[in-house]
Amino acid sequence: MRDQIIKLIAQVKDDAELAEKVSESSHLVNDLGLDSLQLINLILLIEDEFEVEVDFNSFEIEHLSSLDRFADYVAGLPKA
Repeated sequence: MRDQIIKLIAQVKDDAELAEKVSESSHLVNDLGLDSLQLINLILLIEDEFEVEVDFNSFEIEHLSSLDRFADYVAGLPKA
């Protein structure tokens, strides 16, 4: 799952080399430079790729504090 998320991040950032720079502890905003529009695009891709539904009312910014934390969040989402 983490590899798929990294590929989606690289796609959103339009930077194929980004995948090589991402680690489990990479902060999605601070380290990878995702802006608000890119975050929304990433979440939409995540929903499609993993067939889950993100509830923006309960989404917390802490989920973006590392790739591992975000992947764990996605893994715990209910199927759409």
